[in-house]
This record gives sequence, structure tokens and C-alpha cells, in this order.
Amino acid sequence: MKKHETYFLIFLPVLLLVAGSVLAVPENGGQKNVTDCGTVLTEPGSYKLVNDLLACPEHGIKITGSDIDLNLKGHEISCANDWIGVFLMGSSETTVKNVTVRNGHVSNCFDGIGLWYAEDSKVMNMSSTDNYEAGIALWSSQNNVIMHNDVRGSAIDGIYSWSSSGNLFKHNTSIGNGNGWEGAGMSLEGENNSRIMCNRVHGNADGILLHTGGSGNLIRGNLVSGNVTGIEMLGFYWQDPDSGQEYYYGMPSGNTIRSNIAESHSWVDLYEAYWDFGSELLPNPDGICRNTWEKNQFQTEIGVAGCIGIPVALDEEDVCALGNDDD
Repeated sequence: MKKHETYFLIFLPVLLLVAGSVLAVPENGGQKNVTDCGTVLTEPGSYKLVNDLLACPEHGIKITGSDIDLNLKGHEISCANDWIGVFLMGSSETTVKNVTVRNGHVSNCFDGIGLWYAEDSKVMNMSSTDNYEAGIALWSSQNNVIMHNDVRGSAIDGIYSWSSSGNLFKHNTSIGNGNGWEGAGMSLEGENNSRIMCNRVHGNADGILLHTGGSGNLIRGNLVSGNVTGIEMLGFYWQDPDSGQEYYYGMPSGNTIRSNIAESHSWVDLYEAYWDFGSELLPNPDGICRNTWEKNQFQTEIGVAGCIGIPVALDEEDVCALGNDDD
């Protein structure tokens, strides 16, 4: 579960050393044109991509300033190597704020769209396909909106978030991500106080996965089907081979999972359990349910007795993924 985080943190120094090219900003109707791979946006304003950026030898477009609107105008960005297609790159000292990325396609990059120390920003109406790690990835980012995006064919996760909070993931489609038993349609690691709502998650390894802690999240109105597993609250179990001491850690707690359809998974639809790094999921040994499960439609479950509750039949009035509301 740590592969994405570890790989990125090793790779980040290399990313930071590459300065990229400086933006040429001819004005056109109040928007500034973006024409080249490696463009860096530093100044507030409205920008538009006027041509495809294919096989970029570095980041497609890097955004290091705030108050920026980037409209890809239906154009495509692809990468020749392990770079990021559109990279919102802040830092622990200076976050990137109020950035919007919209209306385009990214493919064949390390991550299609990356948010690193980003706040109050939006990724909207983007498609991201066939990337080496994730279609859309967030790290240490708060209060962002990830909405109406289509993410497919990522080698690991469709949408991934690490150590972030207060985000809204809504009306996204995540299909065919992961490799066998690794990866997820949506994977949230240490996520807090976020909303995962109205998403369609199909044919991935895991469906919607919360792991390595995280609390205060609402998972509501999602349609999750045909994955290996459906909606998961996952901790980890390890036994010291020398002392026999057992360790249980990382279970998400205080989250609400309500009014979701989770069906037709090859292993299990819903679970709250610990992974033993072998082939088993183990319910909490103290018999306590850590999260609130309410009014979900499912067939199979793993967890403390009575924790996940009984399945109910839901329709589009209950499950916003079956409609298209923008509230």
C-alpha cells in the first residue's frame, strides 16, 4: 500500500531539479496561450492550451503560482518519460492556491495530473488514461475539488490521495485501473474530513479504498461494481515471527459509508478488516466497529458482526452516482 508514496518521494528530487521552460504569453481575448511542453505558469491569470503537447520530455505543464485558470480546450498532453502531465507544484512553505485545470486529456505520464501542496483548487472535466502510476494524484493537499473526471487504465490507482484533507471527489468515473490485486479505482491513504460522493468505480483491482488511517470522511452515493473488492476500510496486521507479538495498525475510523451500491465483486463487496499480508482479511479482534455503515446495497461483507448492517435496495433517489446532480 506504500508503493505509490515511496516511489514518488524517491522520484521527487529529480522532478524539482528540472526547471522547465518559461511561459510565452501572447494575449488572446484575455487568455494567454500555452504552446510548448515544459511550460511553467507562475503568474495569476487565465491560460489556454492551443495545441496538443505530445511525448513531452518533461512535465507537460507545471503550475507553481496561484489564482490560475488553465483550460486545455480539448487538447491532449502525453509524456515520453516518467513526468507528470499537469503538475500543480507547491511546497510545505508555499502552497499553490485557487488553480483550476479543466477540459482536456492526459496520457502515458507518471501521473496524469498531480497536486502537490495544493489548496482550494479544482480538476474538472479531465480524462486521464494509461498512466504509469495514477490518473489523478494528490499529496498533502487540502480543500480541493476533483469532479467530473474520467480516469482509466492507470497501472496503479485511478485517483490517489496521500495525507490530504477536506477534499471533494465527486461524479468521477474510474475504470480498469490497477494490475491484478494491486491498485484501486480510488485509493485514499491517511485522508481526513473529505467527501467521496457520486462516483462510478468499475473493473479495477480495489474499488474505493481507505487505508493507513484517516477519519471524518463521508463515502456516499457511489456506484461500485465489478472490481476485486468494493468499498474497504483497511488496516494492517503483522505478527513478529520471533516474539509472536501481534500488531494491528492503520485502521481508518470515524468515517461514514452511506447509501452506496457495491455489488458483483470477485472477492467481497464491503469490508472493515485488517490485511495480514498473506491472503486473509481479519475483523477487528476487539469486536468494535470503527466506522459507521448505513443503508448500503451489497451482497457480501467482512467485518465485526453487525458492523456493516443489512443490505437494502437503493435507487437513483438514494445514489447520486445514478444521476448527475452537481450539488
